[in-house]
Parts: sequence; C-alpha cells; structure tokens
Amino acid sequence: MSQDSLFAYVGFNPIERIWLLMKSRIQTRRGSERVITLSRMKHVLQEEWDHITIEEINREISRLPTVMARCIAANGGNNFHG
Repeated sequence: MSQDSLFAYVGFNPIERIWLLMKSRIQTRRGSERVITLSRMKHVLQEEWDHITIEEINREISRLPTVMARCIAANGGNNFHG
C-alpha cells in the first residue's frame, strides 16, 4: 500500500486512527518495557484499548466531514491527506 493510499484509508476509517493512537502509546511505553511475548502483547493492547476515551473516539468521528470535504476538493483520489 502506498503512503498516499494509507492516508486515504486512515482518513475515512476512524478506527484506523484509533489503532495509530494505540500504536503511538505502545511505542512510548517501549522505553520502560519491552514486549516480547504474545501474552504480554495481549495485555498491553488491552490496557491501551481500555485507556481510549469516548472523547478520543468522538474526535475521530467528528473529523469525517472535514476529511470528506478535502477529498471532494481534491477531486477524489488519495491526495487529500485526511
């Protein structure tokens, strides 16, 4: 998947931005711990999922009209960078 396709994909799918948020938080944790087992990864993922707030979810959903307007203004495609 090209980088432009990734931006388009993430822009139109709020859950993808939530996954990116979780990934960022997990990477921040790596300074204090290394996740090397499957069971630990499951635990870390569950912890981070539990810390996602409804406000964060709503923020990503509320971005959709802006993302759609940018896409329309760019005549579609994947060069709108949602």
